[in-house]
Amino acid sequence: MDLIKKMMTINVNNQPQSIVENSSISELLEHLNIVTNGVAIAINNEVVSKEDWTTRFLQKKDQVTIIRATQGG
Repeated sequence: MDLIKKMMTINVNNQPQSIVENSSISELLEHLNIVTNGVAIAINNEVVSKEDWTTRFLQKKDQVTIIRATQGG
């Protein structure tokens, strides 16, 4: 018997994104195929340290900001 996964909508960089309820930040990044090197995450304008990404779970309607460091000259 398959378990039905409930979905919820959050905003990622001002774009709606459907994810499975009770997803962690790490699971979101994996879902979006984002490499975590040089990435910072804020949820509802609060920066979340990388050590907490596996234990910080997203809530419906969270505002997630993903910032990627870039190199340039």
